[in-house]
Amino acid sequence: MDFDWTDPEQQLRDAVAAALDASARADAAALEDADLPRLEALTRGLLGRLAAAGYLALDGGPGGGSSAMRLLAGQEEVARLSASLFLAAETSARLFGGLLVGCGRGEEVRQILAAVREGRAIGAVALGDGPEGSAGSPALARREQRGFALSGAKPYVTNGPLADTIAVAARSEEGTVIALLARGAPGLVVGPRLATLGHAGLAVSSIRLEEARVAAELVLGPFADHTPLERLAAEEDLALALASVGVMERALAAAKSHAAEHRREGKPINRHQEVSFKLAEMLATLQTAQLLVRRAAWLRSVADAEAPTVVRCAKVFAAEAAERVAGSALQILAGAGYLRGNPAEQGYREAKLAALAGTTSERCRMEIAAELLARNPV
Repeated sequence: MDFDWTDPEQQLRDAVAAALDASARADAAALEDADLPRLEALTRGLLGRLAAAGYLALDGGPGGGSSAMRLLAGQEEVARLSASLFLAAETSARLFGGLLVGCGRGEEVRQILAAVREGRAIGAVALGDGPEGSAGSPALARREQRGFALSGAKPYVTNGPLADTIAVAARSEEGTVIALLARGAPGLVVGPRLATLGHAGLAVSSIRLEEARVAAELVLGPFADHTPLERLAAEEDLALALASVGVMERALAAAKSHAAEHRREGKPINRHQEVSFKLAEMLATLQTAQLLVRRAAWLRSVADAEAPTVVRCAKVFAAEAAERVAGSALQILAGAGYLRGNPAEQGYREAKLAALAGTTSERCRMEIAAELLARNPV
């Protein structure tokens, strides 16, 4: 693994940085307190900027080769600016677009993918089933003459209230299918936006399927195994790890700035050993997480057999590191950090998501241990 960005990687990084100018940064900051109509307008505008930079058209994932590493260079820039924007973009462009719709065939599917990659449309992915006992769950697909009828519930759908198209995983007699449902499709009920602890700039909702009918040309699969969903989970886990690195960068920047400006006993508090040591530990933790995430992305780009395990390692470490770094930033800011609206406080609320979403930290550890024992039987 080469730790220097190649020319194409640096070009994308520069293009994304240029697209995220002062106006875009203001819009990204405004996501945090925007109501749903304003949030949708801001998100669409920001995705349009990223599309113009070439960011939304690239694919990661196994076998992505140089494009995957080129993508990583741009991903770090977006995650550094806003974890909410980053997760919205990755859900639409990579999870929905590259890994699902990109595998489909037919003119209508190609048009959906083109609209997402050009920033003209937003995609969402609904994987998890609703709770046991809820109406119609788990999501089931019944084959009909011209396609499938879907029934079920999905509790947490990122981009759900904004999406032009939602990719819904459902079980059929022939295997798992992925159905593409347009906003407003009969039988597709999108719930109200959910209030979340952190990532207030991200729109999340439940969805319900009430005999929603989907034409055969808008159904991917059936898949006899879970390979597509496993790839999707790995990509989501890597995105969550990257988002955690972005949270750490913003929290550390806020702590550094405060420590340089705030004075105690006649000198800036960064001149006090307990504060300077805390800042040093925060930087060391951030750098370690960033390097591990980069290694995980590189292993996926070359389709290395160890990649799934390293992605899980990166997610666990980055998620828990983000909680520690954000907590340290709050400690340095003291009372100022406890006030709502500063990067340290925002990062403290956002940091917990990565441990809960995607593959949870507990399940990651179980799968890491299982793979380790399989390679090195005791």
